[in-house]
Amino acid sequence: MKNVVLLTSLLFALLTFQSKAQSLQSYTPSVLLSKGQNEFKLFNSLYTETQKRDQHGNEYQLGQRESFFNNQVRWLHGISDSKRVNVGLEINITTAKLGSKNSGVLDVLSAGGLANKTLLSSFGPSVKVVPFSNVGNFSVQSTFLIPTSRKKLESDGLFVNHNRYSWFTQFFYDRALSGQWNLFVEADILARLKVEEEQKNFYRVPLSLIFSHFLTDKITLYTNVQHAAAYGNHEEFIDEPFGRLRWYTQLGVGGKYLFSNGFEVECSYSNFILSKNDGAGHSINLGFRILK
Repeated sequence: MKNVVLLTSLLFALLTFQSKAQSLQSYTPSVLLSKGQNEFKLFNSLYTETQKRDQHGNEYQLGQRESFFNNQVRWLHGISDSKRVNVGLEINITTAKLGSKNSGVLDVLSAGGLANKTLLSSFGPSVKVVPFSNVGNFSVQSTFLIPTSRKKLESDGLFVNHNRYSWFTQFFYDRALSGQWNLFVEADILARLKVEEEQKNFYRVPLSLIFSHFLTDKITLYTNVQHAAAYGNHEEFIDEPFGRLRWYTQLGVGGKYLFSNGFEVECSYSNFILSKNDGAGHSINLGFRILK
């Protein structure tokens, strides 16, 4: 919780400078920054579960509550006159907590529990480009994350985050359906690359659809659906064939509000409604963004 307070305080300090954001519809995730412009973003995501689903999609109880609270700090900077190249940096701080089955969802933010660990989990550079000059609403962002606290991320029986290199490539596209409605599509390739000899590489391929309704220039409501399958070598087979290991589908709702000084706040909720060999929990998210 202290991490959230500190990072949020830094974002509020940035508000003393004049922001360039005047409309939520003008700065969708597909849009790049102008030369010299900066984006500062803090995205807090709390995922919690008391059950998972097996290879047949049947739920089974864990007997405890597993929670993961991730603080993602992202900075992007525009470097091209054509508004086609941005560079930046991403930092992730993750808290993992095991609690009793009857513990509250927000108990992950407090001390105690069966096990509790907070680590600087990863950091790395990011680049975002518009590959086609005549399609400005299509962009690609690639981030390479380096794990930190290497031996502590997956040790002591408590998984905090992946002790792997993570290469995350995102394809963004949005299209106005009418004056007030917008469709946003995101297709990703997330490569989890081994850092230890005994590890195996695997890949997530999420696909997301978001329908947004712009009530005003400063208020947006949206609903989203995401399907994410993971592929890799099946360890249970002798010849270890490459194939689908697990998958989940989540459904969510959210909203954004842009204050008059250009400070954006986003809140959302999603439920993992279907899965195989994967989680069956839900997530609560709170994000802050400033454009300078």
